[in-house]
Amino acid sequence: MTISSDVDERATEASARAFMETGLANDRAQALRERVAIDVPRYLAENGSRISFHHWLGGDRAGLGFGLITEMTADLAKGAGQLFTTELFYPGAALVRQLLECGYLLALAEERKEEMTTWLDGSAEEISSMFKPRKMRDRSVRAFRLGEYRVHCERGGHPHRDGQDLLRGHRSGDALSTRRHWVDLAQHLAEIWDFFCAALPLYEPRMLRDSGVYRPADAPAGRDHVAALLEEWRREDPLAQRLPA
Repeated sequence: MTISSDVDERATEASARAFMETGLANDRAQALRERVAIDVPRYLAENGSRISFHHWLGGDRAGLGFGLITEMTADLAKGAGQLFTTELFYPGAALVRQLLECGYLLALAEERKEEMTTWLDGSAEEISSMFKPRKMRDRSVRAFRLGEYRVHCERGGHPHRDGQDLLRGHRSGDALSTRRHWVDLAQHLAEIWDFFCAALPLYEPRMLRDSGVYRPADAPAGRDHVAALLEEWRREDPLAQRLPA
């Protein structure tokens, strides 16, 4: 590396850090991040519970599986937000890592109903061969980033030294604001909501003509509210967009 390129690289890193620090200090953006972390899980839980119950009554195992994974996703997100609120960022990060895996599964649910049937009723061997994180990434048509998952594993998966700065007494003086964890949570929830909505035509009773409750204009519950919230958050928060891999 030449001296010139080394200087350019340091300048780029300093500029990126300054951009992050300015964005994290934005109180309006922070309030919206926290609102996303409350409202999206609330509507995921409401929709998931209703979908689960409908398909449990009707005996549709794929529909039941989709409802259940939606409910699990909602609980993980609620838990992460509650832990972040009390500044328990290390255990909160562990729940966010699990959210990534739920996102993989919701993405597969959009692609094939059989994924949900196998996830719910498959043998131990089928679950192991099909639903490990790496397997889900490889099988999905979406371009999930291994690097992103690896970072979440190191900072919120198995105990790893890189997770130490999430502990209250071990944060370095030059670390970015802990608000960065709220940014990450909001980004994942926005993506998960998109995956959930994309899969709905296969599972949402209100979108199935033979369900007896066909009302597509009402699906999903919270659609307009969440759409408006995410639009406002993306408009007001300079850190709402994912950084390139």
